[in-house]
Amino acid sequence: MLIHLEKIIFYLLIFCLPFQTRTIIYQWGNSFNEWTSAYLYLTDLLFILLVILWAWRRRRERFLKGGLTFQLSRLAQKIEKAGFWLVIFLVIGFISLARAENIQLAFYAWFKILEMAGLFFYLRYNFSRLFDFKRLAQVFLVSGFLQAVIGLAQYLNQKSLGLWFFRESPLSPEIAGVAEIVVGKITLIRAYGSLPHPNLLAVFLFLAIFFFYFLWLKKKKLFIKDCLGLTVFGFLLIAFWLTFSRLTIIIFILTSLLFFSWTYLKKPSLRRRVLGLLTIFIVFCSLFTILLWPEISTRFSISLNEQAIGLRAFYNQTALSIIGDQPWLGIGLGNFVWQIRETLHLLAGWLHQPAHNLYLLIASELGLIGLVVFLIFIFRLLKEVKSREYFGWFIVLSFLLIGLFDHFFWTLQQGQLIFWLVLGLVAGENEIRLTKSGSVNRSPV
Repeated sequence: MLIHLEKIIFYLLIFCLPFQTRTIIYQWGNSFNEWTSAYLYLTDLLFILLVILWAWRRRRERFLKGGLTFQLSRLAQKIEKAGFWLVIFLVIGFISLARAENIQLAFYAWFKILEMAGLFFYLRYNFSRLFDFKRLAQVFLVSGFLQAVIGLAQYLNQKSLGLWFFRESPLSPEIAGVAEIVVGKITLIRAYGSLPHPNLLAVFLFLAIFFFYFLWLKKKKLFIKDCLGLTVFGFLLIAFWLTFSRLTIIIFILTSLLFFSWTYLKKPSLRRRVLGLLTIFIVFCSLFTILLWPEISTRFSISLNEQAIGLRAFYNQTALSIIGDQPWLGIGLGNFVWQIRETLHLLAGWLHQPAHNLYLLIASELGLIGLVVFLIFIFRLLKEVKSREYFGWFIVLSFLLIGLFDHFFWTLQQGQLIFWLVLGLVAGENEIRLTKSGSVNRSPV
């Protein structure tokens, strides 16, 4: 009975992933800032409940049997495991609290990383035992379709829809800080869905579309189901384009083409389905490009003088300055924006943002040591996965590339959940391989 409840909670967590439903626990400073406040999200509560059910289920198996032992004879073996480096990364994050100017904010940021590491370990050691990848893809696709409909409605209405339960961002071309594009003399807001930024909606839909690829290539060809699937695919793609997230769109197109090519070469039995999907992909993308050409041509005409480019350069230069001053251990988790607020308090509140580069942000807060350990963790994780048949590889590498130009995988609840969900699924695929080979080790690190 409890196992069924655990499954329901997990799939509910996946469905609710893009919701901003939350309460503000505390905010530091004289005025509200997204990056210097603490929150309790609906997804936090779902994950806490999931962990409780996990612990209760594992009590019969002597949870963490054998403890976290680090004998010298096993040290070399543990160093080869991604989980070992993730634990080291958490330790470095905890040490960074001592260097933080705002230690309370730093502890909250560390707790969030701890939560995401918990999600990673939960997926690694439970997904293949309890859950079905096809069902996960279906749930994520339903959630993605809902976000696509919301994003499309926002763009057509050019305002927020009043979805208070989702804590939808207030949207209007007149509101400062709202992501927008200017076509001629007309200002248009970009699609947000229930997420805090169009770039994050683009990444969420990116992943949803790849789940669609998985389902399309796995299922048998049935006319009614194919028509329904293509309808969902069309909504996902149009909403994805309406985010006008330049980098993500480019990476998505390249990753999709690489995925189609790889699948065509490696899976001869799926070649007809792949060619059909590729044709539909090209038709839809071409159609949306034609229909949205004025907006797309404006958005993709990049100027070094535009605000988005200038702000990114400013944040990244600030991060480089911090790294130069505190190269080894950084300024403490979650303190990047806090330091900007304290030193550049004359800027408009919405301009106090993190560095728009995942790696510079980690290095500025945890130092170069923290960044190196994080990269070793990612490298070890990808190296563990011997099978190249798991499409999560394409997603992980795409996300790492997106991380060069944005910060939400580190700073925003939805971005963190998406990133660590994918990493956990990749790790879970490796557990399946080890289980089949009979060499599985259930130690969490």
